[in-house]
Amino acid sequence: MRRTRRAHEVGAADSARALVRLAFGTTAITLAILVVIAALTLVAVGDGLGSLPATVASMWLGIHQIPLTIGEVTIGVLPLAPTLLMVAAVARATTRATDVDRPHSEVTAVILSAIGGPLLATILSLAVVMDASTVMTIQSPDALLAFACTFAVHAVGAGIGVGLKWWSTLVVRAGVADWVLKGLRCGVVAVTALMTLGAMVVAVRLVINWSVAGDLLAAGNGWIGGLGLTLLSILYLPNMVIGAAGALVGAPVAVGGATVDLFGSQGGQVPPLPILAALPDGGAGHWTALLLIGIACTALFVGRLCVDESLLRNIRMVVVAAATSSLFLVIASVLAGGELGVLGKVGANLPVAGVFMFGWIAVIGSVTALVYRALPSRRRARSNIIDDDYYDDDGRGEEGRSDTDDEGVESNPVADEAAIEFVPVDEQTPLDDDHELSPEPGRPEVIVDGWDPEDWALDEVWDDTGSVVVDEPIDAAEGEELVSTDDFGTRRTR
Repeated sequence: MRRTRRAHEVGAADSARALVRLAFGTTAITLAILVVIAALTLVAVGDGLGSLPATVASMWLGIHQIPLTIGEVTIGVLPLAPTLLMVAAVARATTRATDVDRPHSEVTAVILSAIGGPLLATILSLAVVMDASTVMTIQSPDALLAFACTFAVHAVGAGIGVGLKWWSTLVVRAGVADWVLKGLRCGVVAVTALMTLGAMVVAVRLVINWSVAGDLLAAGNGWIGGLGLTLLSILYLPNMVIGAAGALVGAPVAVGGATVDLFGSQGGQVPPLPILAALPDGGAGHWTALLLIGIACTALFVGRLCVDESLLRNIRMVVVAAATSSLFLVIASVLAGGELGVLGKVGANLPVAGVFMFGWIAVIGSVTALVYRALPSRRRARSNIIDDDYYDDDGRGEEGRSDTDDEGVESNPVADEAAIEFVPVDEQTPLDDDHELSPEPGRPEVIVDGWDPEDWALDEVWDDTGSVVVDEPIDAAEGEELVSTDDFGTRRTR
């Protein structure tokens, strides 16, 4: 009893320590990294460390996509790279803290711990920024919006971490159809392929316009400024990739005063960020056809993943994949865009991006399903399946068999099964004790009324010892013909 109680106490203490590490471990490491980066930046620009707390607090809020207002300029387009790293770190920590054999209450505690610690850090950051706003140009953001953004970032990370362990269990308990799961996977594949294609486009455009990127780096006033612009460009790389993905599906993407789409761009004032050198200047020209082929191949690849022998299941999977990819692209575009002060908005046109993404996958996927079904090889495969399940050995169904098919064919029961001859009682040969039952050569075995004479039972008498004494055959009663009897005295007569 004491050992059991002690084990429970140790387990509870370990669980409490694990929850504390989950709540404050990732947060503490992130804040420590931000302190180092902020201190190096302030020292490099020759500023004192007096503004270090406000800088760290602002960076913490920026990681959670909370808009910041400096002076009269509101920066709503924040880099996504730190946010994605935060989500990945929370997901990893949550995965390590949970398991499928844990009760639901512990899983709930894990999720709440993963969210509670960062919310406390956000409260402290808001207090620091509010205090610094009295002596600096930075303004304190909306507290409710700050809490909502922090909650969303860490809830997504915790949900991913728990889902990695509980996905199979949740799917089985919810009874999700297999075609829905396959459609979801194909939708994720579609988004991944589109983002990969967008990253390739950004990389190629940077190589082509490398001289423009070099000029923007040179405008950083020294190697420190150039290093800062380079790091900032890396942090904004996911935003650029998402914008390129939106442009690839045909949606117009606004970058300050400029507008970019699949067929070209319209010039305007843009921020002096080196990564923006990837923006096209003028019409796309022959690049348009190449980009159309790329997005069409992506949709064709997703449609090929959704193929199924059943046309209805195939169309359903294509629709689920199209809806999933469209939803992911819209959410990503919302996160990658926002207000950019006096330069205006940045980001893709959300309704157009969602509709076009759905259209690419749904239309090309449906055409792929129809073509796949019409292929001669698939038609032969379906025909073979139908023949195996519903047709006879001669390859014709019951409706295809005529009444004259069996004419002229003589029945030969001996060829189908062993012949059985029933001998009437009056023609049966009396048997004596020395007679041995053996059929004559070339003649079928003789069966008397369905019973083999060798199996006729003998009279069995039970003695006091429980043993069976076999005597002579049982005589039939008057007017009856004895056929057999069993060990329990049951008589078979006729």
